[in-house]
Amino acid sequence: MKEPIQSKALNVMLVISMVWMGGGTYIPTAFAETNTAPVQEDQQEGKLSKIEIEGIKLDQLFSADSKEYSATVKTEVQSIKLLVESSNPDSSITINGQTVISGVVGAYSLQTGENKFLISVDNGSDSTNTYTLTIMREENDNNLLQSITLSKGQLSPNFSSTGTDYKVVVPNDVPVITIKPTSVETTSTIKVNETLVTKDGAAVELPVGESDIIIAVTAENGEKRIYTLHITRAAAESKTNTNTNTNTNTNANSNQNNKPGLYQSTSQQASSLKVEKTSKALLSSLSVSEGSWDSAFTSDEFTYHVTVSSDMDEVTLNPIAKSSNSEILIEGSTKETIKLEDDSKTIISIVVTNEDDRKTYVLVFDKES
Repeated sequence: MKEPIQSKALNVMLVISMVWMGGGTYIPTAFAETNTAPVQEDQQEGKLSKIEIEGIKLDQLFSADSKEYSATVKTEVQSIKLLVESSNPDSSITINGQTVISGVVGAYSLQTGENKFLISVDNGSDSTNTYTLTIMREENDNNLLQSITLSKGQLSPNFSSTGTDYKVVVPNDVPVITIKPTSVETTSTIKVNETLVTKDGAAVELPVGESDIIIAVTAENGEKRIYTLHITRAAAESKTNTNTNTNTNTNANSNQNNKPGLYQSTSQQASSLKVEKTSKALLSSLSVSEGSWDSAFTSDEFTYHVTVSSDMDEVTLNPIAKSSNSEILIEGSTKETIKLEDDSKTIISIVVTNEDDRKTYVLVFDKES
């Protein structure tokens, strides 16, 4: 049944009274149709009719009545192209407080992690509809080094980003080496023997003989890669006294040897060979509450690997200094119980200081797979 004719100004119902004519005929009530289209509800409320990200799917199909949307992108995606459109052409739209044009694509940069876009639609009434779009940009998983630069010595073999084990030989007159590792990604962090690397690199004291330097590279997402430098510092050369006066006659030598003072001086020279100074900043012993060592502890070896069970979450260390007036710090603290990281490796440094002498021992805890 048709609706009666309506007008915005006046509603008039025309009723034609039934009039009996002739043989009982009559004219019924008359109706007229309106040309005014009904106003859509979502236009009245000022909702969105579209949210699209170029090349990226939302977690669900768009619906004007659904207000929460999300999507995940790879770490390489640094920006998105976003289009929003309102069902009411008279509505105003803002994204994070900035006015945008309905149906026009806009570019938005992304940071790693969570990125929220609050899309508000206002049709001039008291109510505003707000849609939330959350974009998760994955954190970088690159934990590779681009290069390792040394102040002295050369890496063997030549450096490769995927190679993690190197040998370096330096002469005895190199007591300290500066290591400058550079990561492939700027989002990675680098530590050398648990010391955070600055732009100038990290200086490491070298004992005579063999020692290891651990370079730990941690990606933005927490994944870690270990590079190991096996350093060999040559021992000091012994200086021997030679007799340059080969023409001295036997009698003269005999007479000189009979002089007590000269004999004593010669003996002192023979026994005064150059000897490498023994460090006072050494441990006499080092043990841990749990774990299997790769080699027995000795004072002049500074890096060890200790294998522990996969469910081990902490260990207690017991370092004992050779000199009673030495100071011992474990990870910069006097606490002897250390939490192990959840991943497969935990690197712990033990620093022994005696006046101006300092030595660092490194324990690498490897969890069983």
